[in-house]
Amino acid sequence: MRLINLKLSLVWLLLEWRNSFNLGQTEMKLKTILLTGAVAIGLSGCVIPTDRTYYKPEDSFGEAVASQSCGYLRTNQDALKQSFDDYSVKVKASQDGRNGVTISVSAFVDRPFIDINDIFFDTTKVHLIQPENREKLKTKDAFRHQSDGGIWLSRTFLLPNAPFEQVIELELAPGAITIKASPSERMVFKFSLTTTFDVLYFSINC
Repeated sequence: MRLINLKLSLVWLLLEWRNSFNLGQTEMKLKTILLTGAVAIGLSGCVIPTDRTYYKPEDSFGEAVASQSCGYLRTNQDALKQSFDDYSVKVKASQDGRNGVTISVSAFVDRPFIDINDIFFDTTKVHLIQPENREKLKTKDAFRHQSDGGIWLSRTFLLPNAPFEQVIELELAPGAITIKASPSERMVFKFSLTTTFDVLYFSINC
């Protein structure tokens, strides 16, 4: 674990060093080559410098959180989370590689003694605010699980034929999630398509 942290620290320093200068195109190319070489030699292929195009969470619409433990370094907080008294909802928007946008909505209910059958997810109350005048979201996957710590449930939606959408804004209307006859509050999540330099990293601990 210490080795992994050391590697990530080295990558972060190299990344910040690269972004701290405003160089001409030739010098920037040289710096990129040096950066790539240093990473390849020093980290034995564990990380890959790259550009990432992704839907960046808008902080005013919730807490930016990581969607997974490994992956991108600088942009790992690529999901939005809104928390309430006994439940929280996390949303992530991502390009699906087939000209569509995948929107993942997951909820965690922190009530250990409630039965999973007392919680409902009403997909008809999940709406797109932006882009406007688009077809309805298609539900791809559904999941739910109960453990001693609480209940997880999720839905994955697809917005097809959306290769150039700059903004994804999603509304969960009141009652999109019902917890023992108690409706959830209205929630809105917003993401903007962004391209930035990042580092993709892997670990056997992920």
